[in-house]
Amino acid sequence: MVSFTKLVSALSLVGLGATSPTLESARSLWARHVSLCNTAKDNLTAIMPSDINTRGGRPLLPPIADAPTWVALSVGVQNYTCSEDGTWAAFGAVTELFDISCIPLTAQASFTTFVHDLWLAAPPETTALDLIAQFDKLNPPYALGQHYFVPNRGNASDPNIYAKWDFSSAVLKHDQNAKNAYAVGVRTGQVPSPDDPAHDADWLSLTPLLVDGKPDGELADQVFRLHSNGGNPPDSCIPGSPVLSVKSILNFWFYGGAWESVN
Repeated sequence: MVSFTKLVSALSLVGLGATSPTLESARSLWARHVSLCNTAKDNLTAIMPSDINTRGGRPLLPPIADAPTWVALSVGVQNYTCSEDGTWAAFGAVTELFDISCIPLTAQASFTTFVHDLWLAAPPETTALDLIAQFDKLNPPYALGQHYFVPNRGNASDPNIYAKWDFSSAVLKHDQNAKNAYAVGVRTGQVPSPDDPAHDADWLSLTPLLVDGKPDGELADQVFRLHSNGGNPPDSCIPGSPVLSVKSILNFWFYGGAWESVN
């Protein structure tokens, strides 16, 4: 439990660092539904390896704006099921999302790794749902929401599940447009992690899933997944094995969306 407490304490610092607002002003910003700090400093080209699209996979698309609307730390698990051929198949994820806009751009990767080490040290019985429940109880201004997977509500015959980022229960729950404070994404690019591709989840670019010709949710017009720490499963499995949850820490950058002009 001590390790879990350390993890919670570390995550509680993301909006209260030396460059961040005071707790009182942070809560004021939260009430206005904006990032805790200005995201103009967060330039994707400054941290993206120049050869990121030459390492295999499907090239990432360029960002649609100069700066993101939200910069989030994702803490949780990637889930996998064992296929009949003895390999693990992705089966969604469950994570809590935290505002890291106050962390300097050059420190975001190292902070993500630091939190990853704490998450690994947390008791094995501690789940991503425990983390979500903890921060839901605290109701802090730096908890943005949750990330999980959903079916295509516009096509019941679609066998796939899709990434969803939902801020409607946390930072945007009091917004007049809270019912649309989410985004469901479709991958537009997927490349191996430039750090440890065997261990770390792929980096992604995503665009909104369309339902009846309209984006499913208004949280973002584009999402990037980067700075992944962990998340990949072992190479093989025994068919019939239970669902495997692999601890994962990474960053999501959200561009555009209904709250772009507010931030």
